[in-house]
Amino acid sequence: MKKINLALASVLVLTLAGCTDATAKISDAKTALITVGKTTVTKGSVYSLMNSSAGATTAVNDANKTIASAEVEITDDMKSTAQSTLSSYKSLYGDTFTSYLEQQNMTEDEYVNDYLIPSQQAEKLTAKYIDENFDEVCDSYQVVKATILEFTSQDDANAALAELKSGSKTAAEAASGHNSSSTGTSTIYTLSSTDVNSMVRTVITSASPDDGWSMVPEDTGTSYAVVKVDDNTPSNFKDEAITTLSSIDNVSSAATTYFFKKYKFVIYDKTIYDGVKADHPDNLVQDMTD
Repeated sequence: MKKINLALASVLVLTLAGCTDATAKISDAKTALITVGKTTVTKGSVYSLMNSSAGATTAVNDANKTIASAEVEITDDMKSTAQSTLSSYKSLYGDTFTSYLEQQNMTEDEYVNDYLIPSQQAEKLTAKYIDENFDEVCDSYQVVKATILEFTSQDDANAALAELKSGSKTAAEAASGHNSSSTGTSTIYTLSSTDVNSMVRTVITSASPDDGWSMVPEDTGTSYAVVKVDDNTPSNFKDEAITTLSSIDNVSSAATTYFFKKYKFVIYDKTIYDGVKADHPDNLVQDMTD
């Protein structure tokens, strides 16, 4: 199977170079692979089947692997993690995993170098995109670090607020002392944070650390938040911000588009083009105007 996929991938490389009728061909398409009675299966028929069923995914995966290899350096930590993952698979799946590698015509070293390490490189592309466009992404998602305590009683919220303003209690102590389950931990929030309602979000994105603690009635009308902006300069907590932003689906999609544009990914084969358009629209950068 591995050899077949590599053969398909090699043809897909040709599709990126262009073809006259918008459909990639193989030079020995009429070569017979299998004959059963009067039925002959040729290389061309196998290629057409593989192209329609797996061409789009193979093209995108191979391109992504190539981009990740160019953008992300392999580290000793990646190698160690890959070897640890391999050991875990062997221990967990035993002979089943060994059989899988044999079916793929793949050695353990090939599995590590061709799959486990590249997958780690690909995972780091989003973080690299954020790092290279840090200010812009942070502005778009209004990244801020804040402490939010939630209360179901206005009296509890006001009591906690008084203690926090006087400095007599920490955030954790004020929360636990007034019937709140909030931890008092300073947390990074973005426009995509689902655990912040609109009124609290407005406060933390417009306030500054100098404003101190304030009480905000939440828009449900049944709860109250005591909030403080700890830091609204994302560069001060850059690594944490990158980790938080990397988990946002729209940021990952933007990263995909960013790198596929950077490497001028273009598809000429119509079958693959249609498949990528349907299943991998963020990768189809040739139709994007900006």
